[in-house]
Amino acid sequence: MKTQVVAAVITKEDKFLLGKRALTKKSAAGYWCPISGRIESGESQQEAVIREVFEEVDLKIKPTRKILERDTNDGSGRMHWWLVEFLSGEPILKNDEHSELGWFSVQEMEKLNNVFPEDVELFKSLR
Repeated sequence: MKTQVVAAVITKEDKFLLGKRALTKKSAAGYWCPISGRIESGESQQEAVIREVFEEVDLKIKPTRKILERDTNDGSGRMHWWLVEFLSGEPILKNDEHSELGWFSVQEMEKLNNVFPEDVELFKSLR
């Protein structure tokens, strides 16, 4: 069975929050990705999105709707993408998941070296 993962699409004005995955991470090391993580046993997708975003970047959010479901690039997991409403906080690196955080427009994302093209396409479709 594939690992179940949630990804949070966090927006502010016309930009999206991405984290650069730490080089020590097994999956997507060095890639700019949405804030994401595994769904824990007994946890709903919405609960997982709230927890992951708080644990990784210290933001309070509210999941509003699921926008996509697809396999991870390496095929080991199933990603559930959620559009979220930003409630409060300023993004900070709270653990070792990411080495950097940034707010990017779609045009800025397209210029990043390590970003998954299908992620950029998803963000483009949301504008």
